[in-house]
Amino acid sequence: MAARGAETRSLPAKVSPVPPRPSLSPSAAAVLESAAAYADRLALARSWMDPNLVMSSTDSNFNHKIGGIPCVAATSRYTAPVHIDVGGTIYTSSLETLTKHPDSRLARMFNGSIPIVLDTLKQHYFIDRDGKSFRHILNFLRTNTLPVSEEFRELDLLLEEARFYDIPPLVKMLESLKKEKHRKKQSNNCHSNSNDNHYDDRRTTNYDDKNNDMGFQCLALNVSPDLGERITISGERSVVEEVFPEISQALMDARSGVAWNTDSKHVIRFPLNGYCKLNSLQTITRLLNNGFKIMASNGGGVEGQQFSEYLFVRKHFPI
Repeated sequence: MAARGAETRSLPAKVSPVPPRPSLSPSAAAVLESAAAYADRLALARSWMDPNLVMSSTDSNFNHKIGGIPCVAATSRYTAPVHIDVGGTIYTSSLETLTKHPDSRLARMFNGSIPIVLDTLKQHYFIDRDGKSFRHILNFLRTNTLPVSEEFRELDLLLEEARFYDIPPLVKMLESLKKEKHRKKQSNNCHSNSNDNHYDDRRTTNYDDKNNDMGFQCLALNVSPDLGERITISGERSVVEEVFPEISQALMDARSGVAWNTDSKHVIRFPLNGYCKLNSLQTITRLLNNGFKIMASNGGGVEGQQFSEYLFVRKHFPI
């Protein structure tokens, strides 16, 4: 019994009961649930982003501004927007652009050298010039390149505007473009004239002499070195008077009894430079400017008695 009494029994440790979880109010539970959902969405968004572009919250340079909003640059007097009303068309630029060429008239308008009208109601500067052309002026100031191509139809107007604003580099570019355009036009006209000179033989063959009012008009020019230079012309009297109106009185005063008066409608070898002060080159130029083309030419003679003859032809369309 004593041994039994001496024996001790080990009793299990007493476990303290878990305190019950406090209940949340419905509003607090909704807040926790919303926060958990936001954390899940944030974690998902970060998983889609490039890890190299994701900045940790522990980064000392981390900017807490919302991404995607542009950073506003500090404006100055020269970069601030300037609103200009040119002939009713509104443009927006800056003093830096408008005064790019300091010696130009446009720059002097905006640097205080030349007074400029200000619409105090709209705060627009007003320039009474062509509004449509001013866009090309601004484009040149911004890019320093020619703002138009050769196909531009208002080249003369733009050149006049560039001269008004006194922008020498733009004026020089536009003048070069105008010369190049004129040169190409002349080249095309010469090519067209060379094609027109090859008239259809069938049209010439089938020409009816009864229809003298239609077809072609011909003038023959003879140039010889007699007395320095002797120029005679042959052809229909009315056509000669049209091209050389200064000899009309001479033709009227000598209708008969002269070698070159063959009939009332034609003259043969009329001494042209005897009645007007034209040399052979000036005579040929005037004929070409009146629509005539050189269809044939020949020359001959001996020393001191040479001559050259030219046949001029143009199409005639009666009114």
